[in-house]
Amino acid sequence: MSKIRSMLTPWLRALRSVVIITFLITLSLTRLTILKAYALIPPQASVVTVVSLDGQGQPLRQGWGVVVEPQGLVLTSLATFHNGQGGVLVTPPQTLHLITGLVFQDKLQDLALLTVEAEGLKPVPVRGSQPVKINERLWLPVRKNSQLIFQEVKVQGLHTISPRLKLIELGRQAAAGLPGTPVFNQQGELIGMGHQLDQPDGGQETTCYYLLLNPSSWPSMAAGAPKPLAVSDISESSHDLSAATWFWPGLAALVAQDWDQANKQFSAALNVNPQFPEAYYGRAQARFFLKDFSGAEQDLNQALKYLPDYDRAYFWLGKTLQRLNRQPEARLAYHRAVQINPDLAEAHFQLGELAYQARDWPRAEHCFNQARQGCPQAAHSWYYLGTIAQSRRQTSQAVLSFKKAIELNPQFFDAYLALGKLLWQEGGRAQEAVQILSQGVQHNPQNSEARLYLALAQLLSRDRGGALEQYLILQDLNPRLAARLSQVMARGR
Repeated sequence: MSKIRSMLTPWLRALRSVVIITFLITLSLTRLTILKAYALIPPQASVVTVVSLDGQGQPLRQGWGVVVEPQGLVLTSLATFHNGQGGVLVTPPQTLHLITGLVFQDKLQDLALLTVEAEGLKPVPVRGSQPVKINERLWLPVRKNSQLIFQEVKVQGLHTISPRLKLIELGRQAAAGLPGTPVFNQQGELIGMGHQLDQPDGGQETTCYYLLLNPSSWPSMAAGAPKPLAVSDISESSHDLSAATWFWPGLAALVAQDWDQANKQFSAALNVNPQFPEAYYGRAQARFFLKDFSGAEQDLNQALKYLPDYDRAYFWLGKTLQRLNRQPEARLAYHRAVQINPDLAEAHFQLGELAYQARDWPRAEHCFNQARQGCPQAAHSWYYLGTIAQSRRQTSQAVLSFKKAIELNPQFFDAYLALGKLLWQEGGRAQEAVQILSQGVQHNPQNSEARLYLALAQLLSRDRGGALEQYLILQDLNPRLAARLSQVMARGR
């Protein structure tokens, strides 16, 4: 035994060394990962507070700002200068810096680029207009116990108004904030900014929009850059009445489905700026839901006049032309929309429906495959793909498509009914049919067809009690189908 032990000792020592080295490497990698994760949080020194000073020289917070690359300018919201407010920046730890000028402003997007009397500010990169994904995690600055911290939030919605106006929805915890609230990605890059715009009647703001930034439109501080606007003129400039003052409340009304109010706000914006494509686009949607389809068509054509490659305007023009029973023109509008933007899934879906109605299965299948994700009609795309597969006797593919439709929309009754009937027809899958059709009946208890097929599937599953229960309900809902079920039950005795 001692001889064996002496022979194994060198091997045991070597094995112990390997285990220790592996542990140390793993620990080092874990520490590196943790450090890397923390490094992704934006530096606190890049986020600044825009303040005004009261009569006693005490700062009053008006909004946020962020120092951006490459020149170290401060990006904030023009709303921070409303009513003569703003004028001083505060950086950690409570250091005051004078704002010396405004080098760029965008009243539509409520943006201001400022020069500041300060050195050593820490700028962050701006990612630009790269796409953001649903459920992507972002950083949002918040104050907790007078301390600046970064809160992690999820992207819950994406809303494209036009190529230059893209909004991100971050959920309730990020729904309200000061003007100029920056939003960062997980790489610590600035991607968006929240803006609050007053109602035109002077009321309080109702919505905080987080816009994706596009720094390609910002001026460079190289030679030939515009001369900064004097500080004394910033407040006056920011408070000028512009089309944007009416546009954003119009958009808020559109989201709230207040079509009359949206129509009024967008019309007011167009009175100020009759060459405002997004305002025509917004008013067209309001008119569409007010069933003024001719007015919607006129507005969309105006939007396309001032912004010829406006993909979403072509999409809504197609929907409007469909309501006007001009299907060939609608198809052309949808085609133009996907030519401009091949990722516009909603337009692919509409083209698919037109092809489906014409029984052009190959074209419909192609279009629905382009709309299986990334649009509100994704579940319906899978449903249509299921019916096409079923017509070709591709049962397995049809079952998978119907199940995918239900997964995307658990309230989708038609998908439950189609899948349940298909499983019942298969015979050997009666138990699955019962389960699916039972869920369908829960979503639509008054549908007599679903109850009939549920009873038929229960009979195949030897559940006569369940089938009898459906028969008794059908006697009130649909006596004709109840009589048909009674005959089937009598033959099965």
